[in-house]
Amino acid sequence: MVQANNYQQYEAFKKKQATLLILIKRLSNVISSLNMSNFEKSLKELESLVLSDSFKVLVLGEFKRGKSTFINALLEDEVLPAYARPCTAIINEVKWGESKRALLHLTKNGNENTLKPKTQEIDVNKIEDYVVITEDVSEIHGNHYDKVELFWPLELCRNGVEIIDSPGLNEHDIRQKITIDYLSTVDAVLFVFSCEALVSKSEMEVIDNILRPAGHNEMFFICNRFNMIKDREKENIKSYGISKLKDKTKPWEKRIFFISALDALEGRIEKDEPRVANSGIVEVERELENFLASDKGRIKILRPSQELKRVIQAARNVIPERESMFRTNLKTLEARYQAAQEPLNRLQTERELIVLRISNFLQQLQQNISHEGDKFYKSMSDKVDEWNNTLKPKTVVNFLSWEGSKPQIERLIKEVSDHFSNQMESELQVWQSKVLEPLISNYLERFLEELGNSTKQFLDQVDTLRLEIAGKEILLVHDIKTTKVSAIERILAAAGGLLIGGVLGNLGLAGMGAVFGYQEMAKAIIPQLLLSVAAIVLLSTNPWAIFPLMATSGAVHGFFTMRSTNKKIQEEIGKRYANKIRDTSEKQGKDIAETVIQKLSENLKLIDKGLGQEIENVREQVNSILREKQKGQDNVDEKINELQSLLKDLNDIDHELSSLIIELALPESH
Repeated sequence: MVQANNYQQYEAFKKKQATLLILIKRLSNVISSLNMSNFEKSLKELESLVLSDSFKVLVLGEFKRGKSTFINALLEDEVLPAYARPCTAIINEVKWGESKRALLHLTKNGNENTLKPKTQEIDVNKIEDYVVITEDVSEIHGNHYDKVELFWPLELCRNGVEIIDSPGLNEHDIRQKITIDYLSTVDAVLFVFSCEALVSKSEMEVIDNILRPAGHNEMFFICNRFNMIKDREKENIKSYGISKLKDKTKPWEKRIFFISALDALEGRIEKDEPRVANSGIVEVERELENFLASDKGRIKILRPSQELKRVIQAARNVIPERESMFRTNLKTLEARYQAAQEPLNRLQTERELIVLRISNFLQQLQQNISHEGDKFYKSMSDKVDEWNNTLKPKTVVNFLSWEGSKPQIERLIKEVSDHFSNQMESELQVWQSKVLEPLISNYLERFLEELGNSTKQFLDQVDTLRLEIAGKEILLVHDIKTTKVSAIERILAAAGGLLIGGVLGNLGLAGMGAVFGYQEMAKAIIPQLLLSVAAIVLLSTNPWAIFPLMATSGAVHGFFTMRSTNKKIQEEIGKRYANKIRDTSEKQGKDIAETVIQKLSENLKLIDKGLGQEIENVREQVNSILREKQKGQDNVDEKINELQSLLKDLNDIDHELSSLIIELALPESH
């Protein structure tokens, strides 16, 4: 990697991050003085989020592409095992650590005693015992380990970069686990190819059907082993690779690299700078730094900055209200608050009605998705014979072979079933685009319109009540600047922010909210929902789900009672495959619907919490003023003077925050 003192863009990002943290602390002090406890909690969580924020880089690639060697070259050390066989069976996350250590995470779905620790320290020299695929097929699909965290004193990781090494893209279940668990949270995807077999059909399917729908339109394509290509053929290989990949990423050719990871790694280990320079990896690192620290770094600052803007706006509204209540006679204020109890109770009822309407909407959507999912599965079972007729298996079962029939039939089962899974994946893409996506989109559009209207009415009532308690005259003596924020965004902000702990943050979509607003975020949820659905469909129809006996010692014993031709075996496999899909269609349809609704229900929880917090904020402010007024007039005068100081602090913070945002918007020279 480039030397530490050349990480200029990472360092510039960290300076902006430090500035943001100072502003968060200063704003927290103001918010605390204004008795805005809910916002105070949100800012503490936001501070923790910014402190822990890192650049997550997911490296993908099929077997024999040199993925682990490439990662080691980035890290300038042989951190990950790289052998001439399928290597990585589980996720490896490489992070900064003062000393080398490894932490093994046990899978949540394993059969281990739940009382056992969820993590355990392992010897860094023995990580291959846990992360390397064995020859036992059943162990691959019944892995008891979820991931390994490797902590290493690496300069790249010191700058907040985490490298995530994934299993090879050779099995549906493994691939989907990577997709769902990581694609929605990573900042960059680096896809490793081999120039010796550049851009296979299966690699393009992953790019088109999984990565791009997940929102990764700015991938890095690493064409490895360029050194293995004859000199006279290199330009042709480059032209071919660029022509196949340039439309799959932005900004096109700038993200396509032809390198030798082995030369880069060995050159760095041997301190051979010319070899490193000729390997092509420096250009990858330079562009990656530019993308992470500049493009992604901008979003990482803008997201919490937008959250701070919302809090500043809320504080600006609170200050004149508090001042008016301080200046109001105690008995008058108590009388106003007493009169507000019935409207506050009505607001609580309105909150419950809004949540009920959302719940009913979700139930209706669930029923429709379940019905469409059931129809999809049944239609797929009818296509199995057609799929079978298009397959010409490479495996020909010979019962007289010295190898025996069992391993041959196992291979044939896997070959046929993989073919079925590929066909299912293609059909799934069509069904999602023509049926499921329009269904969800139409419901979401109607839902957002209704929710926007109902939450606006709710908030109008809240604001009217606040002014009645504080005194409507504050509108005449104060210039209250109001930033246009949608009712839904305000509700989510009251629930703890669009970033913190919510479904949008978990989906890695919160950054969009800082730029485009809630409507766009809601639309951006759909690709994530489709990925979750794809995982259910493909996992339920892969070879290991349809033929679980393959993972046991007596795998195919008795599977067929007589010697049969390839065609009859194929027909039997197809029959069992079709029956399995048909028999489980209703259940799978329900599973698809439950997955979608579960994701959307997290929004329901946030909205419910936000509505409740708006009511609680009214009570909190009035009660805090009453407590202060009961301490005497001297205390009240002091608090009124303090409000002016807090307003000045608030304006200073807002000005500095705006300067930071403007700085982020300015183009940087690289």
